[in-house]
Amino acid sequence: MADVFTTTPHKWNFTASPSAYLYATQLPLPTPPVGMKIPQSTHDATYWARVTKGLDFSDADGVDPLLYNRILWRGMMHNLPYPPSLSLRDKRACDEDDNAATLPTKGLRERQQHYRTINGQNK
Repeated sequence: MADVFTTTPHKWNFTASPSAYLYATQLPLPTPPVGMKIPQSTHDATYWARVTKGLDFSDADGVDPLLYNRILWRGMMHNLPYPPSLSLRDKRACDEDDNAATLPTKGLRERQQHYRTINGQNK
């Protein structure tokens, strides 16, 4: 592993560029590249505000990733079924790679309840 690191810094550059989706908004952005196709969002801001209401975006780890993935899937893929879950063995391998202690601890029932509520399935 140590072979990929060096104690001698090398000069490099990085120029950030906004997502093409952002060009469909009113944000003050640089001129889009010539020929850029600007995709249209699947829903307007009101929809996304409604389905993400109550999520904590103040910190990168503040949003339950399982819930957020389902919200994004539903909003972008409409009625296509959500991909099957990883096996327990695969989940354990992912947890070992990630620092599982930093993941949100919101329970499965609470995530499911929120998902049903934002999709109008609670009566």
